[in-house]
Amino acid sequence: MNSIAWNELITPDPAGAIQFYGELFGWTTEAFGGGPKPYTLFKHGDRMFGGVMAPPQPGIPPHWLNYVAVADLDVAFAKAKSLGATVCLEPMDIGEAGRIAVLRDPQGAGFGLHQPPAMK
Repeated sequence: MNSIAWNELITPDPAGAIQFYGELFGWTTEAFGGGPKPYTLFKHGDRMFGGVMAPPQPGIPPHWLNYVAVADLDVAFAKAKSLGATVCLEPMDIGEAGRIAVLRDPQGAGFGLHQPPAMK
C-alpha cells in the first residue's frame, strides 16, 4: 500500500496513444467497461498496469496521472484535503476495479488515490 499502483493516460486521441505506446514498448490493450466513458487497459504480457481514456471534461490537456494504492480511500482522501490538497474528482466507485479519487497536492501536481476492490 501507499505506492504507485496504476498509471493513467488522459489524451484527446486514445487511439493514437495506443498505437504509439504499442509500437514503442510492445504494450497491448484490452477494453474495460467499468467507467462512464470508454476506457482501454494497457498491458505488458498478462500484467495490467495502466489505462488510457479521453479527457472527462473539455479543456483538460494530455497528461499521465499516477494512482497511489491506499487501504481506505475515504481516510486518505480526508487526510490529503486536511494537508492542503484540492479536489479534482470526489471519491467514486469504479465497478469491479475498486474506488478512486483525484486531487492536486498543495504545489498543484495531480495524483490519484485507488482503493483496490479487496479492501472495500
